[in-house]
Amino acid sequence: MGIPKFFRYISERWPMISQLIEGSQIPEFDNLYLDMNSILHTCTHGNDDDVTKRMTEEEVFAKIFSYIDHLFLTIKPQKVFYMAIDGVAPRAKMNQQRSRRFRTAMDAENMLKKALQRGEEIPSGEPFDSNSITPGTEFMAKLTKNLKYFIHDKISNDSNWSGDVEIIFSGHEVPGRGRHKIMSFIRNLRSQDGFDNNTRHCIYGLDADLIMLSLSAHAPHFALLREEVVFGGRRGQRPKALEEQNFFLLHISLLREYMGLEFQEIADELKFTYDFERVLDDFILVMFVIGNDFLPNLPDLHLNKGAFPVLLQTFKEALLHLDGYINENGQINLHRLKVWLDYLSQFELMNFERKDIDVDWFNQQLENISLEGERKRALMGKKLLLKQQKKLVGLIKPWIIKVANERYPSNIEDEKVPTLHLPTDKNELILHDLSFLKELAHDLGLFIVHSKSKDDYSLKLDIDGINPHETEDEHEERVKSLRRTVKRYEQAVLVDDEEELEREREMYNKRFDKWKNQYYKEKLGYGSQDDDKIVDLTKNYVEGLQWVLYYYYRGCPSWGWYYQHHYAPRISDLARGLDQIIKFDLGRPFTPFEQLMAVLPERSKNLIPAALRPLMYDPNSPIIDFYPASVKLDMNGKTADWEAVVLLSFVDEQRLVEAMKPYLAKLTPEERERNSFGVDLRFAFNPQTDNVYKSPLSGIFADIEHNHCIERPHELKQLADSEIRYGLLPDAKMGTELLAGFPTLKTLPFKDELEYNESHVFQQPSRQQSVCLKMEDIYKENNLTAEEIAKRYINKVVYTRWPFLRESRLVSVCDSNTVFEFKETGKQNEKRTGRIVERKADIHEQKKYSSLKKSLMRDYAKRKAVILDNIRVIIEVEPVTGLVRNSEGAYVKTFSSNTEFFPLQLMVESISNVDIRYKEREALPISEEFPEGSRAIFLGDYAYGGETTINGYSNEKKLKITVKKRLVKAEPTIGREMVEHDRKMVQYYPSFAVAKQLGLNRLFLSRITSRFLVNDGTGKRVNVGIPVKFDAKNEKVLGYARKNPKGWEYSNLLVHLLREYKQRFPDFYQALQNISGNDIPNIKKILPKLEPKQAMERLDEIKKWNKFVTENFVIVSLESDSLTKGSIVAVEKYVLQHSSELAQFEMKNLAKVPREAILNPRVSLGLLRSQRFRLGDRVIYVQDSGKVPLFSKGTVVGYTTLGLNLSVQVLFDHELVAGNTFGGRLTTKRGIGLDSSLLLNITDRQFIYHSKASKKVQTQNPKQNSAAASLKKKANLAQKNKEAVEKAEKGKEAAHELLNLIQNPQDERDLPEGGEDTSSKPKQEKGNSANHKKKPRPKVALLKKKDESSKLNGNEEISPPNKNIANSVFSAVLNQYGEGNAMHPAPMPNGVIGGEMAAPGMAGPHQIGYQTLNPNGLPYHNIQPHQQMMAGPPQQPYPPHPHHSHHQGPAHLNSNHPNLVYPQHAVQAPGFLPMDPTGHAHESAKESETAKH
Repeated sequence: MGIPKFFRYISERWPMISQLIEGSQIPEFDNLYLDMNSILHTCTHGNDDDVTKRMTEEEVFAKIFSYIDHLFLTIKPQKVFYMAIDGVAPRAKMNQQRSRRFRTAMDAENMLKKALQRGEEIPSGEPFDSNSITPGTEFMAKLTKNLKYFIHDKISNDSNWSGDVEIIFSGHEVPGRGRHKIMSFIRNLRSQDGFDNNTRHCIYGLDADLIMLSLSAHAPHFALLREEVVFGGRRGQRPKALEEQNFFLLHISLLREYMGLEFQEIADELKFTYDFERVLDDFILVMFVIGNDFLPNLPDLHLNKGAFPVLLQTFKEALLHLDGYINENGQINLHRLKVWLDYLSQFELMNFERKDIDVDWFNQQLENISLEGERKRALMGKKLLLKQQKKLVGLIKPWIIKVANERYPSNIEDEKVPTLHLPTDKNELILHDLSFLKELAHDLGLFIVHSKSKDDYSLKLDIDGINPHETEDEHEERVKSLRRTVKRYEQAVLVDDEEELEREREMYNKRFDKWKNQYYKEKLGYGSQDDDKIVDLTKNYVEGLQWVLYYYYRGCPSWGWYYQHHYAPRISDLARGLDQIIKFDLGRPFTPFEQLMAVLPERSKNLIPAALRPLMYDPNSPIIDFYPASVKLDMNGKTADWEAVVLLSFVDEQRLVEAMKPYLAKLTPEERERNSFGVDLRFAFNPQTDNVYKSPLSGIFADIEHNHCIERPHELKQLADSEIRYGLLPDAKMGTELLAGFPTLKTLPFKDELEYNESHVFQQPSRQQSVCLKMEDIYKENNLTAEEIAKRYINKVVYTRWPFLRESRLVSVCDSNTVFEFKETGKQNEKRTGRIVERKADIHEQKKYSSLKKSLMRDYAKRKAVILDNIRVIIEVEPVTGLVRNSEGAYVKTFSSNTEFFPLQLMVESISNVDIRYKEREALPISEEFPEGSRAIFLGDYAYGGETTINGYSNEKKLKITVKKRLVKAEPTIGREMVEHDRKMVQYYPSFAVAKQLGLNRLFLSRITSRFLVNDGTGKRVNVGIPVKFDAKNEKVLGYARKNPKGWEYSNLLVHLLREYKQRFPDFYQALQNISGNDIPNIKKILPKLEPKQAMERLDEIKKWNKFVTENFVIVSLESDSLTKGSIVAVEKYVLQHSSELAQFEMKNLAKVPREAILNPRVSLGLLRSQRFRLGDRVIYVQDSGKVPLFSKGTVVGYTTLGLNLSVQVLFDHELVAGNTFGGRLTTKRGIGLDSSLLLNITDRQFIYHSKASKKVQTQNPKQNSAAASLKKKANLAQKNKEAVEKAEKGKEAAHELLNLIQNPQDERDLPEGGEDTSSKPKQEKGNSANHKKKPRPKVALLKKKDESSKLNGNEEISPPNKNIANSVFSAVLNQYGEGNAMHPAPMPNGVIGGEMAAPGMAGPHQIGYQTLNPNGLPYHNIQPHQQMMAGPPQQPYPPHPHHSHHQGPAHLNSNHPNLVYPQHAVQAPGFLPMDPTGHAHESAKESETAKH
């Protein structure tokens, strides 16, 4: 865990240290290290506070595999990939582990009890115990076996793993914590001859102490990889799928530079040479006292209570008074440490004064000598003086006022300098208060002269401090300043004499000692007067500081040492422990089972071998006291429960070992192996090895038929202290010399200042200070105009996104009046040619410029603490996206079509080290680009996307190849059929048409479908809108809204949700429509007729309903889309049935194939990323690395934008090791989200190459082709004419009623929901008859469009959701991409009849026999699973409105979606068939329905 809240604090103080990962726009890294326990906890803690969910070990292992693969693909290490799992920890860490595991077991037990009390159904079987993530458990042994299998599979089948990257795995059997094994590995690398001092390191891990460890490495090219951190207010949200998860890089280079800014103020004031690397080492030591994995924090030092500024300032003050650095290569200089502790003790005194002030405090005049009193006097400009000191001031005043008014030449003789001789009878007073006299003389511009011969003192005017050429105003100001100083001394707080001050100090110290004594009594059970115990305590803590520092810089100094107390000593006492010589005995680590017995509670006894379990619960066990049933918790000044001190006894190592001895002989061979130590393993690709590697989970993961991986021990050399290379290594690049992609602040000039900026780094504005960077405009200082900038840089490469510089092409420059842009006229050698055009900005561009300027200044200030004084010029750029191979085989840069805007002053002209990944290169000889025997992708018409093997060369420009082609005539079309099916399920309408249909103002419709805030009367803002669109974020709610170039469109699902809103809360809904302006309305004004209490109750009811209907909204980018759950199931069923046919291929040899007909996917990411994808398209995986085997085919079932890249969700034809079930929508693990650059779209063939032969086929028999085309054209024309006539007739029939409907929207209340004709419906049940007494209006005819946009002109009624298939729609909306909300797959149409697959086209949407809509046409929403699993009738969904009697009655379980419940009568509504408990229609119901038709 490290330092609690440290990551958040430093991110808010230094806001630009982290970079969002967007595709390949990050640096290249040589080495990637995984702190594996972070992954284990992420993959096993899917929902810690939900005891109703279970994860199997197989699911856990699959998630871990996917996570590792994802991180590898994200970073793409070039040299080393090191995976480290926590092994047996040093004893110093075990105490913390013991506390956490006891706490975890207690929390799990309490959550289970609460769930049972709520009546929740608990699944059978044991839940996953997170305590099993401890070395030596059976789970960890299985994990190691499965990880070895995974590594063998990747090295055998993934070219990225089998290439030049060294793969090393350190399992749980290797002693040491994962992150410290990583740091030990790095120390060994640095000590080797030939080590590259600019090696680029990346560590994945979540704990804050990794930040300090990374700083201790003194490597500027260092970054930490971690998931996006969300603080506050997002509990209970759907967990993100791995493809959707944002990852960030915390750049140590930027952290170092920000810290350099913090210390630059003292750089020139130290008594010794300033060395930032040494300051950094001292800073790491200083930070230990606010908490780490091995020591408790010193009392009252909490980050969220201002500890960081205190540590920083006291450390700076100490450095100014030291003669050297405290941390000497991991060894503490205890003498220098004391100096800092003395300064830090002032903080403790401040805390004491703040907590101990009372009436007696003031009666005893303790303010005179307290720090708080001194601070208040400083604010008031007053001093504290003895009466005799004030007399001295009175003696000097007349003389100093007189001489200050005079003017003096610069060459005045020394004898003539004004001098005041103090009376000799005052010598005793002067000697006693000499320090006071020095302070007074300094403030008045005097210096003291002592004559030894005369033994007298005099004060002499400091002539050198007066400007001999001062103006009259300056002279007058100098005299006024002097008078103010004298006045401050005259108005000082007076104390009679020194004895009085001494009495006050004694009283102060007495109270301080009492305050400390109370702490020791409460926390440790003895008082501060018990000197021996206090000294032992402080010595133990100082030992701990040295132990931790050794651990960071040299490795574990002692396996057996630990801090023997739950609490730290008081700061002011810590110096008592400095008088010692610290030495450690290395000792031995605990065995895995000894650690298990030391850290696990009795509740987790099943994780321990059966032979040892009695030691935990047998009353006669000699160590039964190690396993208490309950433990006490002490918050100890913390705010979060997990930070509480767990008051557990410390395990006695000797007793533990002796107690275990008799039982060790009973261990099984497998258990003995688990209780032993191992070494790191190195894995490598060996083409000579070809064997079968057995799967550890047969039936889940397939055997590796051709295993080419070997594993060997990899033992690190134990370094002597003299072999360790400390500090910054020679020739390490920093600042503007950093290697490509590594960010630096130093490429642009700025001034820094620490301010309360309310920086918005996370979800709320920061309450802490931030280092604000006030940018300077170098272009303005060089007098460069917008025109000169345009001429110099347009159509050239510049660098933007400072400090994370990215290559971009400048396309336009604009100021408030003028636009300079590039007009392309052609291309020459693949380069754009053209000219720069200058034009006057029109009124819209001027407004856009003004708006953009404000938003840029605001966003940079608040999100990055970058202060732009003014923006005079804005540049528009196209970011580089990669390289694309042209027809000759050369690789040229490509730039994004999406432009970005930046202030001119944040543009960087050039950098020292360019990124070679974007460096254009000439074509290689064909034999080098396509070596014989290599594999590629065929782009010809014969087998587009076919697997290709290079056999040889026809000539210098042509290839001989073998192409593998699928035997089936065409790719399956099931995906496209399901797209059409889904299109009929959810229909979208323009916003103006929805507004007319609902009788709403278009502005109100826009507000109610966004965040609509109202004031609840107490000042709190409450959202009463149904947010389905997020313009600022370019996001939407899937299935409810979408945006096209003309504006927003809403689905029938959203329309009916708004209708329900109106029906449930008619008065409130109407009042919202009457609100004008953008001010946030008050609930009292919205509902003036209600009493305040009633209004609040109504608002609470609205909030609950709103939360209920929106809690499962899936928010995605505007470009995202997906098939519904049912359609995805249909695609899977088709694939399962036809997989054998899809796997049949033929081979064909081709010659004279040009290189443009072949794709080398490894170097064509930019080209592939430019593809279009539609739902239902067939794709092929074209990379020989990654999560999917090369040449695997699948169907696109969804896509979403992640940053600048497109992520495509693919359902593959075959199962994948790293696959998933798309949140339970599939029965097999064949789903996965992939970057579009990894796929080739074989439905929409965008890179097809036509040979002469294929062109000839297309053009042969032109007469036949022409005749056929003519006939087809005539048939199409006739069909269009017929449709136009029919449409016109229907339009005439419906025009009158449609016009009435639009002109009188209030009449819709006479229609039943959805506008359906109820005259032909059977009679309702008696309980519902009251709702249908009115004679319904006749149903209005609907004008149905055939195009997929479902456009309305405002004259058509919006149809309700198709009740027969809404379950499929709603399931997709509920559970789009995540794994967290697993649902049972549903039977699905279009090829599925009675649970069996039919040929495509046989079954249509009309054949579906289930529904989950209520009578209003709305889907029933989620309820807790336990509610539908309990004995007795299932519970109702959201409580019905009092006037909606049709919501009442017993509920039926929807087996297709176990979290959905619908009322008894709903299944009997017209058009629906009653269902049996399996979700299928009753036969009797089918017969009656048939008879009715």
